[in-house]
Amino acid sequence: MRFRFETYILNRKEYAKIYSEITTNHVKYEGKYICVHKSYGTDNKAYRYYFENFGYANYNIYMKKEIK
Repeated sequence: MRFRFETYILNRKEYAKIYSEITTNHVKYEGKYICVHKSYGTDNKAYRYYFENFGYANYNIYMKKEIK
């Protein structure tokens, strides 16, 4: 599957945390292609993680923005 946006590189720990949270809440994002997941990063700051949704456990996180 080809992603429309370039993948945003997160460190391994943060990637696992956010990917797991998105998967746990997959019903919230079901049927939506572009999604935003709000969470705390591994640095304890709040962020919005933008991702492409291609179904359960098939996501492309392409942007991370700090919530101020």
